[in-house]
Amino acid sequence: MENNNIAKQDKDLSNKVQRNYVMTQVALRTLAFISTLSAALVMVTNEQHKVVLGLSWNARYTYSAAFRFLVYANSIACAYSILSLPLLVSSASKKPFLLFFLDLVVTMLLMSASSAAAAIAYVGKKGEDRMGWTAVCTFVEKFCQKAGISLVSSFTAFVIMFLITNTSAHHLRRSTVAAASTTAMISSVP
Repeated sequence: MENNNIAKQDKDLSNKVQRNYVMTQVALRTLAFISTLSAALVMVTNEQHKVVLGLSWNARYTYSAAFRFLVYANSIACAYSILSLPLLVSSASKKPFLLFFLDLVVTMLLMSASSAAAAIAYVGKKGEDRMGWTAVCTFVEKFCQKAGISLVSSFTAFVIMFLITNTSAHHLRRSTVAAASTTAMISSVP
């Protein structure tokens, strides 16, 4: 009788932990969706035309491979954030490694795209005297401000995906430990 009560308490606790994990993941993935969507939209709509001393300056995100990479990476992460929700619910207890692996890939994609775009933005703002590259943000201020907003949103999405990856890894570890202890208990029964 006492073993049944302990087993019921363990199952209730396990269900509560699972429910908290899923709710946390849904909230974080929703935040990641919003952040990546805003980063991609701000950069895609980022364009400025300006004439300075008779010279025409055009600035578009498509002129930079790093900014295009930022848009593509945020678009992929945005789609993944929403498409992973059904996978989360269906595989939360069945295949946590798949979700963890995909979270890790998307996190690294966001990190690399955000870092590459930040490097180009820095050169655009400060220039590079030794290479002879002049700062262009003095000519296309609006473009540079919107690029900065997109970068902040993209780095925010990276941090959120990092948290998602950490919670996925923790869940994977708990699942592995629980499966090992269940196997040990079953094998010890005569």
